[in-house]
Amino acid sequence: MLPLEDLRALLTPPSVYYRRRLAEETGEPELARLPELMPRGGVALDVGANQGFFAYALAEVADRVLAFEPNPDYALFSRIMLRGKAEVRQLAISDRSGRGTFHVPISQEGTVLHLAGSLDDTHTRLFPKVRRYDVELRTIDELKLRDVHFIKADVEGAERAVLDGGRETIMRDRPVAVLELLSGTHADPWAVTAGICADFHYDAFIVKRDGMIPALPAIAALGTNSTYDSDIETRNVLFLPLP
Repeated sequence: MLPLEDLRALLTPPSVYYRRRLAEETGEPELARLPELMPRGGVALDVGANQGFFAYALAEVADRVLAFEPNPDYALFSRIMLRGKAEVRQLAISDRSGRGTFHVPISQEGTVLHLAGSLDDTHTRLFPKVRRYDVELRTIDELKLRDVHFIKADVEGAERAVLDGGRETIMRDRPVAVLELLSGTHADPWAVTAGICADFHYDAFIVKRDGMIPALPAIAALGTNSTYDSDIETRNVLFLPLP
């Protein structure tokens, strides 16, 4: 069941709702710079779409946006709100196909923490209660997409699995990627970032409001697995293909 705030949002015109959400978003400066970061046209993938505001922003740049959300409540929310902007599919993108369990933790106060939902229960098992959904798993490569220009993945610790399941597509189309690696869900985000750079032949950056900085030294300087309480605003790492 969606929180009351989100149920009310369904009564708001999508353009009004998403433009307000994008204006309020402070943790993802990449959103304001999408026209600079990715080539226009082509296909953009929003993996872990949640409420769909990243997909909405991508629709201003890409010809086609596919939004993937395994949580049935937010898949419905995004399908309603993104009508005409993106194709919403209720499934999880991973490194294998089949079925999996999607874990959504519930706080001690009884709040359903939809934003923390994940296929990986490493963090959700710390909560007193967890909702579990049986969900469909697919890989990016299985989708047989062409001309993929952009991949955004915010899947609470399973970002590398998203890329591993799309290796053929990524090596062919060389999309720009934005992955949430700095929110505390990865034990060693430096190692994850370095591994992606080496295995997929990418360079990694941290996006700031006034430019970009190399990601690996910035992550090493953090000394932690999160940018919370630091001078880095984003929770994401930007990956740009090397020649």
